Amino acid sequence: MTGIPTPAWAAFKERRRTKARVGHLIPRKQVEIERAVRLLRAHFTDRRTRAPKRGKIHRIMLVGPFSRPRATPDRETGDINDYDIWAFVDHAAYKGMNRYWGLARRVVASSLRGRATITLSVFTLDEIDRLRAVGNLFLTDQYDRGVILYDRDAPPAEEAKDAGL
Repeated sequence: MTGIPTPAWAAFKERRRTKARVGHLIPRKQVEIERAVRLLRAHFTDRRTRAPKRGKIHRIMLVGPFSRPRATPDRETGDINDYDIWAFVDHAAYKGMNRYWGLARRVVASSLRGRATITLSVFTLDEIDRLRAVGNLFLTDQYDRGVILYDRDAPPAEEAKDAGL
């Protein structure tokens, strides 16, 4: 190996990183969340050469009851799980547009094969700061308690360690 990471190796490391962030859940739920994040990121990859561009996804978070570690261990109940996932994009034009995100919701739902449902909310990067300024405690508390599954701006842990950060 030459030390140059391949795209497949980078994708493998990203999958393990996502699962580790929800390590408090049972393996089936970890796989469901990781699959949903991977499909959402793949859907938002912009392959267009001309305008209009899709923009970039900067952060994906898991919010709600599955984002918080419990005092009791997570158990398999056989129920259909409902995950709340928030995506943050770089431009307001891409927020909440069903033509961009409707297909992604359907692809994730078919991939999870009825074992889980995804509630996807799309925000801009500065929207949480605006919600804090107006005092919306419901959404800001969910944001503060959420688990970041993907962050475009954060360096991976292994690369940060190698760089001496």
